[in-house]
Amino acid sequence: MCKICEQIETVKNFESPMEYIDTLKYIQKLVDSGKFQFRFLKYETDKVLNEDGKWVDDVITHKIECKTCGQIFNCTAITYRGGGSFEIED
Repeated sequence: MCKICEQIETVKNFESPMEYIDTLKYIQKLVDSGKFQFRFLKYETDKVLNEDGKWVDDVITHKIECKTCGQIFNCTAITYRGGGSFEIED
């Protein structure tokens, strides 16, 4: 892990849907900075809710990779029962 990755703010457990949405905005900001790239995403970070305001899937995952050292961070939300996290992937 590099100095860039050491500064990433992870979330052990999402306490609310808003915390998850805020984390997705943070992830998008990291990618937009040019220092990270998406390694996996099924939905764009701003497309996790449908037109009715409901989650698009029961489990939503985004993975980003540091362009400097290759460290991967995994963000997964379990929308059907609540929970999830944004953490370093082993």
